[in-house]
Amino acid sequence: MPTPATQPLLSDSLNALGLTSDTLLFALNYDFIPTKPKGMMKRFKENQGAIDIDLACVLYDDQCTINDLVWFKQLRDKAESVRHQGDSLDGKDRGEQAMYHAPLDQEQIRLYLHKIPAHITHIALIASSYFGQPFMAVEDGEIHLSDDEGNRAFEVNLKQLPRDCNAVWIASLRREVSDWHLSLQNLPLTDNDLQKAAQQVAHELARALPVPQG
Repeated sequence: MPTPATQPLLSDSLNALGLTSDTLLFALNYDFIPTKPKGMMKRFKENQGAIDIDLACVLYDDQCTINDLVWFKQLRDKAESVRHQGDSLDGKDRGEQAMYHAPLDQEQIRLYLHKIPAHITHIALIASSYFGQPFMAVEDGEIHLSDDEGNRAFEVNLKQLPRDCNAVWIASLRREVSDWHLSLQNLPLTDNDLQKAAQQVAHELARALPVPQG
């Protein structure tokens, strides 16, 4: 299991971080130049020359039980408060307007905070390399969270993650009385399967719950 960081890299309310809208964009952009296998092994390595990075949002209740998982296999939660804009298989299949450093994100999940059901108290933002290659395999790339007014809360450089990292708990949102609280985690996970990664995060969130006083 992953080891929790002693102090979050960033932790504050969304208002304090300068996010003025209740629509958030969890997004990914990267450049990747695949290496093409040659010779007799080519047909056995057809997936090893490309890196496919996927984003996911996991919705938990106050007991840190998974209530919904929004990812490339399920593009919306039950309440349609979190919406995946569609899977990008290699970061280059969105057209010229969605290349790295271009106007559009290559992969994006939208969170409509005012629509999130009241029983959801935690939201985890996760990224995973589908074929298991480390994020370091990209030429350049970043994951960020912003609102739809263009205010950015954070940006994570994929090249600065640990060398063997292929799944990471990027950040979490915690519901508060008048706002949501954001914590940037950047915590490597031990499994790049998004469903298993969501369970790992559930375990870490539960460990941080207050201990009942009996």
